[in-house]
Amino acid sequence: MNPNQLKQQILANCRHHKAQVTALREQVLDLILAKHGVIKAYDILAQLQAAATSIVAPPTAYRALDFWVEQGVLHKVAAVNGYIVCRHSGEHEHHASGHCTHEPHEQAIILVCTQCHSVDEQRTHEWQQLQQGLQRTGFQLDDEHVVLTGICQQCQQQNPN
Repeated sequence: MNPNQLKQQILANCRHHKAQVTALREQVLDLILAKHGVIKAYDILAQLQAAATSIVAPPTAYRALDFWVEQGVLHKVAAVNGYIVCRHSGEHEHHASGHCTHEPHEQAIILVCTQCHSVDEQRTHEWQQLQQGLQRTGFQLDDEHVVLTGICQQCQQQNPN
């Protein structure tokens, strides 16, 4: 799906769920859909300030980013101190009953390349087993993302050892 189609799907989902998309939120959506890899709030803030005629305060950027997290468009990943676009955000459909087919997007394995900083998101069917194993140990997750760092296939091919 190209970025414009993805944007239209996201906006349609917001309309379906009666989530208000302000001009600023749409501007932030355009910025995040144009980014690859980890999205830092201060990068978004800098781009908003560059395009604005008045000062844009940091909480403004954070609130807009958090809105897109709530809508399932972004993952907020503390381990990388930033956000990543949920690659599954445009995949759900709405039935006549109003029911969404979208699975919870919080449960993901995030792969971050330490060389080019690209990000990939993987779903795993073993998530329930992971949660059950954690419950047996008494360990409670702060965040339902597992972040793995390493070197992506493209970087490996460019720099073979």
